[in-house]
Amino acid sequence: MKLFLAGCGWHKVWIKNKFFNFYRLQTFYHISKDEAEIIHKYKGFLLDSGAFSMFGGVKVDVKKYVEKYIDFINKYKVEHFFELDIYEIIGVKETEELRKYIEKKTKRKTIPVWHIYLGVDYYKKLCKEYNFIAIGASGKHDSGWTRKNPEKLKKLVQYANSKKVRVHGLGYTNHDGLKEIPFYSVDSTSWLSGNRFGAVYEFKNNKMNKHTKPDGMRVKTHLTAENNFNEWVKYQTYLDNI
Repeated sequence: MKLFLAGCGWHKVWIKNKFFNFYRLQTFYHISKDEAEIIHKYKGFLLDSGAFSMFGGVKVDVKKYVEKYIDFINKYKVEHFFELDIYEIIGVKETEELRKYIEKKTKRKTIPVWHIYLGVDYYKKLCKEYNFIAIGASGKHDSGWTRKNPEKLKKLVQYANSKKVRVHGLGYTNHDGLKEIPFYSVDSTSWLSGNRFGAVYEFKNNKMNKHTKPDGMRVKTHLTAENNFNEWVKYQTYLDNI
């Protein structure tokens, strides 16, 4: 299983150290020019459309955004990228039309994203049409469902696997679930929590351990971030081999 480190910032740390032997997911909405120019150096790279930002109240001209997304994909020859996942904003039909348009202009298949509210029949339809899909596992609709229904989630992924379809768990970071559910890949922003909350991660005994900052104490953000990055890369390597 491939674990992609998602989220913004800190890319200059690995650029400076010339270390790219890890899996990286970044959004088009936030990617900087200097990171865009090194995406082919990563062990693996996934480009998210950044459509999630549209849910945060950011006003975006969808047509212009799609054209810029297409131009970026073509310019940097991005191999794996997600569709514009905005079913809740413009509806299923319009989202499908955008997906087909992006695929026509890039001459590549997108990674479509399935959500529980789209229904199982739609999931099976995606499995029939694509060999790489994603299941939304974060957000108000998806995270609660995936937490409460691990067996159903497992069966969905197993169904896709039986059809030779790879499945990415978007925002899926349940450590116990990663051992049980046969995702092809997942992504996580948890490695950045040290920067936000002063948490220190340690990968030990095949398990990711989180040490919270004691009350009243401060941590050096830069050193904590580097430590957490290194520990999560160890976790990537472990998951790669199971």
